[in-house]
Amino acid sequence: MDKCLICGREIKVALDLKWLFSLQPFKEPVICHNCEKNFKAISDKQTCPGCGRLQDDQLPCKDCQRWSKMGEAALLGNRALYVYNEAMKSYMQRYKFNGDYQWRLIFQDKFSQFVTKSYCKNVLYVLIPVDQITYKTRGFNQVSGLLQNVKVSNLLAFKTTKAHIKQSTKTRQARMETAQPFKYCGKKRLTGQKVILIDDIYTTGRTLYHAKHVLQQNGASQVRSLTLAR
Repeated sequence: MDKCLICGREIKVALDLKWLFSLQPFKEPVICHNCEKNFKAISDKQTCPGCGRLQDDQLPCKDCQRWSKMGEAALLGNRALYVYNEAMKSYMQRYKFNGDYQWRLIFQDKFSQFVTKSYCKNVLYVLIPVDQITYKTRGFNQVSGLLQNVKVSNLLAFKTTKAHIKQSTKTRQARMETAQPFKYCGKKRLTGQKVILIDDIYTTGRTLYHAKHVLQQNGASQVRSLTLAR
């Protein structure tokens, strides 16, 4: 019997007949049911079509209307698994900012399945990168850690190796005014290729749209995105 990664309590697992007859291998849960309930899942039937925000209708939200006014003819069509609520903020603090790599296991299975089942096979999955200084400090790319058995392409890199101000510390206006931080590092152009960007959180969309522009400039015909939270 294992302990919950979040609250530390022992996890009690009751195996039912449905699992017994499924012939699926058993995998120990890493968080208890009470902690899992704190993460709010998003339903595709009630989200913004541009960013995946949970809402009462399927019309573009104010954020996405703003992106359209700024010249984005094709929105990212982002899809996310969870709402960025207090439970998710606490998770990101522990996993992403404190660098507890074990916490990748909390969402690794679900997010990996979400990614592989969301689009057809003729797409290229591209990760949002981590700058070199952050990587050396944290020791891992938090987005890569959320994926298992998913073939990804590292086609984006930061333009500079110098430390930059993290998006999480900026105001909304400062985030929107962030200059293009990425450069293309692929060996060949993406002529006609459909691309799915993968990131942990969609906040303002600024980072993802910067990545989208670089990929389009290098031949991508369509760029959409998937995130763990919105």
